[in-house]
Amino acid sequence: MSTSELRIRLAADGRIECRKGDAAPAITLDPDFFGNPESAEAQRALGRFVFAVLQGVTPAADADAPAAADPNSPDALYQNFITLQSEAMKSYSANMLAMAEQALQQSAAAGFGPAVEAMKDWPSIRTVADMLIARGPEQKN
Repeated sequence: MSTSELRIRLAADGRIECRKGDAAPAITLDPDFFGNPESAEAQRALGRFVFAVLQGVTPAADADAPAAADPNSPDALYQNFITLQSEAMKSYSANMLAMAEQALQQSAAAGFGPAVEAMKDWPSIRTVADMLIARGPEQKN
């Protein structure tokens, strides 16, 4: 593996890990796949990829859960976070991203495991999300 490769893997505890030179099974990406790192399109493509990966590893809603679950339960707050984060990125909404963050913080404060784990990576995810939102949608001429 060259030193410019980034390896992303799902850790045993469900968190996503990004490393260089890790011998464990992982998705290996050549940074050139996304284009020139300085280009806005490459940054958007990488951001879309990261959010798609994050959404792909979130637990699915329990089919056996009661239909009238408490909307303020830690699980419901976490699911609301996932929905709001996705919508914030689709609509480039900083306000919606802030609402997503609040739902995540409330869920984590209640001790909901997936939210507690998500909070560990949230600062870096938030930084990328803020960058992408600030750039806005790609302008086609």
